[in-house]
Amino acid sequence: MNSAGNEKPLSLIASAQGQDGTLRSKVQRQLRNAILDGRYSAGQKLVERELCELTGASRSILREALVGLEASGLVESESYRGYRVTLLGVRKICEIFELRASLETQAAELFAERASDAEMVELQSLLVELEESVVNADLPAMRLIKERYYELLFSGCRNGEIRRALENIIDRVHYLRARLMSSADRRAVSLAEMKRLTTALLARNQLAARAASLAHLAAARDAVLESMAQNPDVTEKAAL
Repeated sequence: MNSAGNEKPLSLIASAQGQDGTLRSKVQRQLRNAILDGRYSAGQKLVERELCELTGASRSILREALVGLEASGLVESESYRGYRVTLLGVRKICEIFELRASLETQAAELFAERASDAEMVELQSLLVELEESVVNADLPAMRLIKERYYELLFSGCRNGEIRRALENIIDRVHYLRARLMSSADRRAVSLAEMKRLTTALLARNQLAARAASLAHLAAARDAVLESMAQNPDVTEKAAL
């Protein structure tokens, strides 16, 4: 049995655990943003030493953060080879877009019906910010604004189960979206699609909102698949 002098107070233990948890979350956010902003490409091996230098974290904290990113689908582990950025295959991408087509279109329809006037004002403001970021070709800003736009859509639809059902794929959705935004042509087309969606939402036109959401998703899916076809070196594993 440890003597009283060698025991750490429970409050100090809890504080240390809390600090580790906070640090792990911070490191996980740093790595998530780096991947989503295109610092690492699909399939790229993640070197622990380099990531420790980037984040300033210890290897133990880094590995905990990588486990968290693996759970969200952004990285995948390879036996005895560490981690790499996830490669999404054609089948997996189609499955993701099928789920989005079912849930996001429903969220858009419900948002048009249930969102508050204040949320409508915020949505319009986000569209203005998005347009500015597209004009300035500010890819990180575009990603963050789109994340805020869809978070608002999911909260304003007043159906928590929709957001919960998307939880497992949400970071991969952000990843695919960021990948598309690297194309100037796709940015312009996507902005036009988002304007149509926003116009329908602001008008509280449920059917038009559903149609605009579905059209946007179909165009995004086709653009991702076309991009993959044009870049065979980044073709996904057949198992995916």
